Amino acid sequence: MLAAKLLRRGLALGSALIVTCALGVVSLAQPATATSAVLYGRVECTNSNHYGNVSNWYPLNVRLSTGSSQIVPGLVTVPGTYAFQFTQALPAGATGMGVRALCSSGHSPYGDFDGTSEYTSIPAGTTSITASWRCSTAPVNPGPWMTNCTLRSVSFS
Repeated sequence: MLAAKLLRRGLALGSALIVTCALGVVSLAQPATATSAVLYGRVECTNSNHYGNVSNWYPLNVRLSTGSSQIVPGLVTVPGTYAFQFTQALPAGATGMGVRALCSSGHSPYGDFDGTSEYTSIPAGTTSITASWRCSTAPVNPGPWMTNCTLRSVSFS
């Protein structure tokens, strides 16, 4: 009776160890998460009012869209131009991208809005993207000033 009791405990302990080891092996064997592509981008205002406040010379409220829209952090001025450059990791699985920006501000009573953005598809397996957008603004009478952005160049690797 004592031997049977010890045997059952030994089998239970052995089963628990086997299940624990199997779970550990399964968790180690999971595939790595997909890597995301890195975008080296540039956005430029082509028809800003180059008088007065210098902040109006450069794109404002730069947003990157890859399914959802987000403000682009870390904008760096490109010397000798009215452009910003940036580096941004795209979300894993992103299949397209575009940039929106404002090239005007302070128009009342209707305001300033970002309009269209030219999007591009991202080929599968892409790890690095270099892209440049040019944005221009114009009034929509009677109403707001609208900034539309077009894709100037793009390369994938």
